[in-house]
Amino acid sequence: MPGEKSAKIGGVPYQTAGRLHGDHLIDEVLRNMEEGLFRIRGKTVVPSVYRIYLNPQDYDPLRDVALFIAQEIRATLDEQLSSWNGARVRLPVKLLGRLSAGDSNKGQYVRLGDKWTVEIQPDLDGKLEPGEIEIYSELGAPQKPEYSGGSMTRRIFPIAALPPPVELPVKAELPAKKEPPPENPPQKDPIHAYLRFADEHGPHVFEVTRNQVVIGRGGRSYWVDLKLDTLPDVSREHCRLRRNPETGGFTIEDVSQFGTSVDGKPVGQNTVAPLPPRATIGLAGVIELQWEVA
Repeated sequence: MPGEKSAKIGGVPYQTAGRLHGDHLIDEVLRNMEEGLFRIRGKTVVPSVYRIYLNPQDYDPLRDVALFIAQEIRATLDEQLSSWNGARVRLPVKLLGRLSAGDSNKGQYVRLGDKWTVEIQPDLDGKLEPGEIEIYSELGAPQKPEYSGGSMTRRIFPIAALPPPVELPVKAELPAKKEPPPENPPQKDPIHAYLRFADEHGPHVFEVTRNQVVIGRGGRSYWVDLKLDTLPDVSREHCRLRRNPETGGFTIEDVSQFGTSVDGKPVGQNTVAPLPPRATIGLAGVIELQWEVA
């Protein structure tokens, strides 16, 4: 049930489950997939959108492999959907009450949209403790998520909490010894590109230092790197920029309702296009970002 808390991961009590791994996320998405099934006219619609939130302490070790984990989750969802449609696996008895009466193997399992949407993000509201997983899912593809009419399912899933800090005996402190300044001071993250724009708060310059940048108005369930204060025509999550670490080249993906353009040419909804070294990125015709590779 939405909001239900569980004390196990794959049958293992959470006290002994240990740190979060990718398999824990896969197990919980599959559980969420089964609990979110919707029956209509002999067909069963499965949720196609999954937004996974983790405590920042759990998210940081997974940051560099989050895209890979999301890819593996999508592959697992494909396998599960194929299994239901091919072998007609009988669903757990507890699900039958949520579907229409009759044989649970009857009909076809379908996904709305042409792909799965899987996102792994940190919980920036401070709601989740270390070891907890929160999943929001939707039946339909995110055409315009801020106006979506479907309710989201939610599951908080705790695993082992971190041990309390060890108290060490207090020792008399010696006067601090002055250390010479380091010969090589710590370096800041390299800047790959710049985005210059003006919103309701005035002009800004955003430095691109990561290999993925999510742009939009943001919101409770929509985590973005570059948050814009502008008209609601700009989606909460509007577009994504990605950098190829090997070549240094950039691409842009439009995930909005009212469109994204590069130098006046539409990118196309849910389409990925190359991004030139310099360009004007238009969002829904209401705001422009001047893009320049460093």
